[in-house]
Amino acid sequence: MIGPLFLVELLKIRRSLVLVMTLICPLAIVGFMFLMTLRAWDPPEMTGADMARFWTDVVATWAYFMLPLFVALTTSLINGNEHRNQTWRLMLSLPIGVDALYIAKALLALALTLCAHVILLVSIVLALWALGLFGYDLTGAFDLRSWRVLWAPAAAALPMVAIQHGLAWHFRTLVPPLSIAVIASFVGMELAATKLWIWVPWSYPTVSIIAQTVEAQRLAVLLSPVMGVIALHLGLRQLRRREIV
Repeated sequence: MIGPLFLVELLKIRRSLVLVMTLICPLAIVGFMFLMTLRAWDPPEMTGADMARFWTDVVATWAYFMLPLFVALTTSLINGNEHRNQTWRLMLSLPIGVDALYIAKALLALALTLCAHVILLVSIVLALWALGLFGYDLTGAFDLRSWRVLWAPAAAALPMVAIQHGLAWHFRTLVPPLSIAVIASFVGMELAATKLWIWVPWSYPTVSIIAQTVEAQRLAVLLSPVMGVIALHLGLRQLRRREIV
């Protein structure tokens, strides 16, 4: 049942703002960092190590700033279709399980998050190519110190997606989920350098790539599916409790 519902949800967003956000949000971060590089560095001043650090700078900015906002917007827009058009009763009157619908929407939000991350990586490659056209030496630009920067933030975003999906399901407006995402992301940034980051899932993507120890980076990725499943389970429990009431 979850597979067909996922396809239905995918069809429902064909002409929605959520697809535009999936494209624009990562491009905005890459474009911003590209312009910052042009402004702050002259071509002769940038070494191969500086060019390679461009990857980490862009992905880190995405992880602690734009990714939480993107997840909040995406989950709110996915669930907002039902809130806005008053189609919750219609959906739940069909021969489908509410749990399956809840999980299908969560999987769609996760899929869009992964798509946005892929767009981010492709955009970084294009930005580096454009820097080469401006005279920057691209030697060493792809000599990454760790391949973790390419995948870890997306893998560490699972609990954040699950929590924001639960908030977006229950709130009719965008304001509460987006407000919580903004506050939690700032708290996560402050706690990322402390041992308390483990209690704030919004900090996981950031910790997964810029933590001072490799152990902390690995822990953020390993905790992500565990906390994601827990958050999804709690969301389903709350859903069933509200159904009974």
